[in-house]
Amino acid sequence: MTKKYYSTKIVGIGGEVEKFTTLVKMLVIFDDSMVLPELREFSVLHSGNKITDTIKAGDILKIADAEFKILKVGNEVNNNIKSLGHIVIKFNNDRDDLLEGSIHVEDKPIPKIRVGDEISISEAESAALSGKSVMVVGQDKTICATIALILSDNGAKIVDSDEAADIVVDVK
Repeated sequence: MTKKYYSTKIVGIGGEVEKFTTLVKMLVIFDDSMVLPELREFSVLHSGNKITDTIKAGDILKIADAEFKILKVGNEVNNNIKSLGHIVIKFNNDRDDLLEGSIHVEDKPIPKIRVGDEISISEAESAALSGKSVMVVGQDKTICATIALILSDNGAKIVDSDEAADIVVDVK
């Protein structure tokens, strides 16, 4: 199960956003109350800027129903999103031209953006345990419960029977 740690709603779309995204494959988002007037026409405006974790490579950006793996995160992204509600999103696989306030995501088509759509970021699921069932056994129930929680947070399904388990962890 993935944890969504950033969420906001689109409340406005500048008149030049579609042209800008088509020409340079970049999306500029700003909190509606923080955007400078000269950037409003090129920005996707949002409100309800809620972030509870740090944006990092490997996580998933979702715009409406389209998902993009985050490839690289600039050094100022987390500060900018908290203070200004601002991120530059580059839809390309070129990790070398990273701006301090931008994130690079997979080079996939940018979805049609509409007022009311959600922009969110979630932790990536662990591929190693996704879809695996695990049973944790041992004498110390506290340690077993802690290990089970960590495995579950990384995509494993915790089961009570070794017949149903792909993996059995024996805590000694």
